[in-house]
Amino acid sequence: MSSGDTDSPVIIIGGGAAGLSVAAALARYGIQATVLEQDDSIGGSWARRYKCLKLHTIRQYSGLAHYPIPDDRPRYLSKDEYAAYLREYAEELELDVSLSEHVYAVQKTPNSTEGMNWEVVTIRGKRRANAIIIATGQYSEPRLPTWKGMEKYTGVVLHSSQYTTGNVYRGKKVLVVGLGNSGAEIAADLSTHGAASISLSVRTTPPIVTREMFKILPVQLFGIALTKIGMPRVIDRIGTLLRRISIGDLTVYGLGKAAWGPFTARRPAVIDTGFVKQLKQGRILIRPDIAHFDTTEVIYTDGTSEAIDVVIAATGFQTGLAKILKLSGVIDEAGHPGLRSGAPTSVSGLYFIGFGETVRGQLFEINRDSKQLATEIDRYLMQSDFKSI
Repeated sequence: MSSGDTDSPVIIIGGGAAGLSVAAALARYGIQATVLEQDDSIGGSWARRYKCLKLHTIRQYSGLAHYPIPDDRPRYLSKDEYAAYLREYAEELELDVSLSEHVYAVQKTPNSTEGMNWEVVTIRGKRRANAIIIATGQYSEPRLPTWKGMEKYTGVVLHSSQYTTGNVYRGKKVLVVGLGNSGAEIAADLSTHGAASISLSVRTTPPIVTREMFKILPVQLFGIALTKIGMPRVIDRIGTLLRRISIGDLTVYGLGKAAWGPFTARRPAVIDTGFVKQLKQGRILIRPDIAHFDTTEVIYTDGTSEAIDVVIAATGFQTGLAKILKLSGVIDEAGHPGLRSGAPTSVSGLYFIGFGETVRGQLFEINRDSKQLATEIDRYLMQSDFKSI
């Protein structure tokens, strides 16, 4: 699928949803972009995720630029169905994707000529481009905390990215750390597949919403409609009331009140796909933060402890951007782009896409941002008088 050229008007780093969508959007302007993907197949990162994973956003608002998800697919695609859509997308739109191409560095080209201001160092050598789009996303590298006493713990500790199915842990005493979407879904999956016990360590309680409000209307549609209104604090107060009506009071099951509101914080809520039911049935027990480990036990910050066979850390990811971007002032202390995602940046010829959090659904935003970014890059290349080699 790759042309094999080392120079390109635009190089896109990352062949996931964001990278493919912006490549397709650029093609509408006649701009040939080369997509560099470190995996050996398109959609590979989706295919490797845990088996029960499905999109939280509906089919109509999960497709990418200029090629929607076909109507014969379900309302909520599974992770394998979405991986297949990404492969179909790249094939149908004839995108130039170079697979198994790991990127080591992105830097300004020394003594650049012909407008080739950027240089990408990969496993196959050096590539030059007039513009670079970073589309590697927020989930490149698993973040696994180091807890005191881990070295003497005799149980198993793994990151959520290594989790596949609850069948593996049937009859085991399992602790899930972190109540995000992954933590909630993994805990529910463990319960469904017969884990002996499931504890969930929660440091900060997020807002939790049903995937479909009152089992009728997809919650994503609320996010899309209400974002336009503004007044985030007012909307969050209304959202708190709606959550109480649709889900109930979860404080009686050990969860505190939500520490933040989705619209005020501009962060997506946890989407419930079975966690709340298992929590109410007593199959998932809420625990506080971890203080330290012993040989067979986990000790919590409230002084309680319990014997645990397996710890699954749903503790998030790092972008890994600091390792490849050889530029100062571009990455913040948390490793996220210090420049706006999906828009022009203060660094000429450098762009990001797919790094923002949203209550409307990341795939929805990627579709919109990729089209807007393509317009901006077309303008930039026209100003540089450089749209083809």
